[in-house]
Amino acid sequence: MKFLVLFWLSLCTTLSFAETYAYKCQDNGRTIFSQHPCKTGTSTAVGIKTTAPTAGEQLAAQHQHAQRLTAIRKLEKVRERDEAKQDAINRRAAVQAAAAKRRCDAQQLQTKWAKEDLKNTQPKGEMKAQQKLKRAQERADFVCKQS
Repeated sequence: MKFLVLFWLSLCTTLSFAETYAYKCQDNGRTIFSQHPCKTGTSTAVGIKTTAPTAGEQLAAQHQHAQRLTAIRKLEKVRERDEAKQDAINRRAAVQAAAAKRRCDAQQLQTKWAKEDLKNTQPKGEMKAQQKLKRAQERADFVCKQS
């Protein structure tokens, strides 16, 4: 068991500091960096030390990632709840607008009928028909302005 732990620790330390080479090439006065030696011109190997994250750093990164995912899920739930509220408000507004339009249409129809009644009225009832038309128009104007 101790052998496995020691082997694992030595492997981690070996892998945590790896050295990679890049090649600096001089070709016709231009400097180019590449992973492979130059085919023409002169090339110089440049050592680049890279470090791999330790097990503790990896666990910390995983923990941070899990926290970010949790925060994202919470924000998505809040957004979905807000969208649902806004949808409900929009539906109520649409229902109210449709009802107001129906009331306006009904009052305009009443005005139309009052005009027809005035045309067909005998001279004796003309004053009453005019009064009825005037009130129907006022009612239609009032109802249609509110919608």
